[in-house]
Amino acid sequence: MKIAKRKYQPLKKGEYDIRRDNIFKIVFGSNERSEYLKAFLESILHKKITNIVIRNDVALDKVHADNKLMRLDILAEIDGKEKINIEMQNENEYNIVNRNDGYASGIYYNSLQVGNKYLNGTKTVVIWILGYNYFKDGNYHEIIRQRREYNNEVFSPNITTHIFQLPRFIEKVEEIKTGEEQWLAYLSGNLNKEEMEELFKMNRSIEEINKIVDIVMTDDDVLDAINDRILAQQLENLKMQRAHENGVKKVAKEMLKKGFGIKEIAELTGLEESEVTSLKEE
Repeated sequence: MKIAKRKYQPLKKGEYDIRRDNIFKIVFGSNERSEYLKAFLESILHKKITNIVIRNDVALDKVHADNKLMRLDILAEIDGKEKINIEMQNENEYNIVNRNDGYASGIYYNSLQVGNKYLNGTKTVVIWILGYNYFKDGNYHEIIRQRREYNNEVFSPNITTHIFQLPRFIEKVEEIKTGEEQWLAYLSGNLNKEEMEELFKMNRSIEEINKIVDIVMTDDDVLDAINDRILAQQLENLKMQRAHENGVKKVAKEMLKKGFGIKEIAELTGLEESEVTSLKEE
């Protein structure tokens, strides 16, 4: 299946499809539909999976309105040997490294049994599906492991990170052949109707997943819960922004007291000169 070169179109505000992390978690985060997650993971990890168990403690078929449940990651255990954490992220919040370290180390640490002297921990894989290019160069699929600087030898096989960059995939790949390419083409949300129909013929699991997405998208309870979460996140962001602004203004006031000039304070704090002036008059 050939696809014409195009520029990646990111998910727009208020737009919903499989790229929205809430939708992604609802569709893939149920043991009743684990065969689809299994098919997806087999394609992108290039390995056969005999058994898969999704370890979420909540049923995501219906999303509760308390928002917290919707923030859980998809965590699956495959063949009793590896734990896989999957994250869908559309916007670069510049925290992927810290989040990856936290998720990976937390999952691995919790797999260790008390008294076993750090032996027999469960191998941990964190998968990021990004709606932006994190790296300036390289492939759309990046694999990251701990290695020795001396000879590039793998130091620890226990934690692996996979990063899939959807924009680089769309901008580089001109023909869809492999299972990995089929799934990423679908998850990109950048195919037209004719391309989607051809993709469904190539991969029936993707066709079935898309039907589930359509059902989820027409469920008012689910959409209301998603909107509630987005609203809560926006309010939290606004709260943090205001806290930051108040902190900056407090610093500016202290600088005024110490005799700093208005222009200098504006340059150092990022405030407008008029804002600094108004603080002086308070």
